Amino acid sequence: MAYSVSSLEAGMVILCLPGKHDPIWGRLLDDAIAWSSGPFVHAAYVGHGHLIEQIAPVQLAPLDKYTENGWLFHIEGMTPAKARAMVHWGMERWGQHYGYRALLDDAALYDLHDWGVLRVHPEFPVCSGFVERAARCGAGIALTEQPLPSPTSLAFSPRLIGPRPWGSA
Repeated sequence: MAYSVSSLEAGMVILCLPGKHDPIWGRLLDDAIAWSSGPFVHAAYVGHGHLIEQIAPVQLAPLDKYTENGWLFHIEGMTPAKARAMVHWGMERWGQHYGYRALLDDAALYDLHDWGVLRVHPEFPVCSGFVERAARCGAGIALTEQPLPSPTSLAFSPRLIGPRPWGSA
């Protein structure tokens, strides 16, 4: 579902379906994530005039980066002050490394059902863990109690308000 840049507010979450125009390595990774944990393959959130996302390092991206494949969600209970705190939390981690180990742990959990990999506070999370921690640590709003949230598991959070590909709002 396409979103409009003019509808974005700080603290909103964007969950992405696989991109059709990504380079081949990106499409392969997206396909693996979608096969493993569901339709959403990436998570980011809205800062002040940019997106904040955990890709390789934590980085800023243009607001229109995911207009073709991003689904937009409000966080229940988000206030302007909480949104500022969430943005500040993410900006303090600008440049932080991506959780490649966490990505492998996610594969073990979701594909092999190896519950022994559970870690509550990974030092370097994947994109969806980064968004969840920004909401929890920055804004004080827990999106999920799942220790390894995938982008799709974030979509099942009752705190995220918005339409889903499977039809519930």
